[in-house]
Amino acid sequence: MQIFQFYFNPKLKEDLIFDSFCFEPENIYEKRLGSLYIVGILKSALPKDRDFLKKVFAFVKDKFYKNTSSRPELALKNALRETNEFLREMARNRSSPWLGNLSFLVLNLQNFLLNFAKMGEIKIFLKRGKKLIDLDKKLKLRDIDSYPLGLFGKVAVGRLIENDLVFALTKEVFDFFQKENLLETLKDLSFFNEKDFKKILNEKKESLAQVAGIAIFLYLSKEFSREKKEVIAPKVFKEFSPKDLFSPFLKRETKELKPFSFSEMFSPLRETVLTSLKNKKFLLVFLFVLVLILGYFLFH
Repeated sequence: MQIFQFYFNPKLKEDLIFDSFCFEPENIYEKRLGSLYIVGILKSALPKDRDFLKKVFAFVKDKFYKNTSSRPELALKNALRETNEFLREMARNRSSPWLGNLSFLVLNLQNFLLNFAKMGEIKIFLKRGKKLIDLDKKLKLRDIDSYPLGLFGKVAVGRLIENDLVFALTKEVFDFFQKENLLETLKDLSFFNEKDFKKILNEKKESLAQVAGIAIFLYLSKEFSREKKEVIAPKVFKEFSPKDLFSPFLKRETKELKPFSFSEMFSPLRETVLTSLKNKKFLLVFLFVLVLILGYFLFH
């Protein structure tokens, strides 16, 4: 699987904080539950709230992997139930103005089984072939938005197939994609291709300078899991490059392998033997000459 994360102009608005979290299992026990992906965005944030999302991310992760013997769906439900209580406690203590300002999406992927839950205005889609499915509408998750205090509600479950593309957009990014008809452009791709998506973004880079938010894409290819964040901002806009995106994996130098040769394998040994034989011949000649000289003097 390939993971694409795009941060659009994170410093554009001082009171807007957004972040994402991708966790791949590190041992056989965590692999039973699969991978965890989280996107969060907080509006009307204060300077003291800079670490708010990271605290919630860490809380969800710890609770999700607490009991690795559970089914992934049940583990996610239990983790979100405890996360709801964690957020309620923050609201009661007024430690962070998250109430009504927080949007959150949690996705769990175990093999091809997808579990997810959301709160707030984040949109999630599934692209399969040339079909684009709004999972909010398809799975009737509208009641989540009206859940008391805007907390997590139901966990949706679905099964994916190879070459499916699951992606999530924060509200401002979604509005931009919709306005610029990028959702239709994305849908028309035969399959998700880095080069084509790079072209789509580059054509809109000037307009994107006024957009703040996150887009995350999970592409279910046969390739191993890999991910890197890409920050897109007006002054430091970078072209989407698979080599840059996956630098820890693709920048390994490869050397050309020579054909296997027995003569090359034994060449050091052959040289050693030949050298030894040459030295032995020299020694025999020397001894023969020495015997002749001694014999000459003895018989003389």
